[in-house]
Amino acid sequence: MYYKSGLIRKMRCQISDDMLPTLYQIHENAKFPRLTWLIDNIYENPQIRPDVAKELANEMLGFEKLILSLHLPFPRLALQEMHTFFVGAATNQQIIYTVSN
Repeated sequence: MYYKSGLIRKMRCQISDDMLPTLYQIHENAKFPRLTWLIDNIYENPQIRPDVAKELANEMLGFEKLILSLHLPFPRLALQEMHTFFVGAATNQQIIYTVSN
């Protein structure tokens, strides 16, 4: 995923194959509708609007809190990087473009 940050620069973030099992823990959970949408559509190369990026960032925080409360192992750094990426796109009012392998 990436969004434009300036004339030439792009901010990038990747959802690795190792990260998908972690995200699937909340798939179809009513508390995380945007993350469920992202999981369902990530390979269809959706564009993510800034308002959706903000909702994704908020759900990432909720997801991290849920995992911490359950004392489950998870890739904390990867989740934080995704959160920072979504916040940046929302703050800068940039559309996120996704590209799958």
